[in-house]
Amino acid sequence: MTNIDSRTRHLAVNAAFLKDIKDDNHDLKAIVDQIAPLSEHYQTAINHWPELVGLLEQLCDQLALHFSLEEAYGYFDDAVNHAPQLSVNAECLRGQHPSLFKTIRGLADKVLEVNTDNIEHVQKFLNGYQSFQQQFAAHEEAELKLILDAMDDDLGVGD
Repeated sequence: MTNIDSRTRHLAVNAAFLKDIKDDNHDLKAIVDQIAPLSEHYQTAINHWPELVGLLEQLCDQLALHFSLEEAYGYFDDAVNHAPQLSVNAECLRGQHPSLFKTIRGLADKVLEVNTDNIEHVQKFLNGYQSFQQQFAAHEEAELKLILDAMDDDLGVGD
C-alpha cells in the first residue's frame, strides 16, 4: 500500500483524454488551415465557394466535438480543483463556448445565402469569419494558458 501525503497534489492526466484531444486538435487545425487561404481574399473565396461551404460545415461539427471533449473530460474542473484561484478564468472560458459555437453556426448558415456575384456581400462574410477566427484563436490561447498555469501551480513552478 502506498502512503500518499495529502499535502501533495497531482494533476492527473488521462491517456484517453490526451489522445482524443490530440486527435481533435489535429482535425480542428486541419480544417482551419484549409479555410485560411480560401478566406483571405474575396476572389479566392468566390472561386472556391462550394469548398468553403463544406469546410465551414465541417468546422461546426469539429468545434462541437472540440468543446464537448473539453467539457466532458473536465480539464476545466481539473484546473480549478488543482488551482482554485483560476476558477473565475476557467468559468469565463467555459462560458465562451456557446457564443463561439453560435457564431460559427451562424456563419455556416449565412454562407449559403451569400450572393457571390456581389463582392461587398462576400467581403462582409469573410470579415465575419476573420473576426470569429481571431476570437477563437484568443480563446484557445487563453485555455492553454489556464492549463499551463494550473500545471505550474501543481508542479510548484515559479520564481
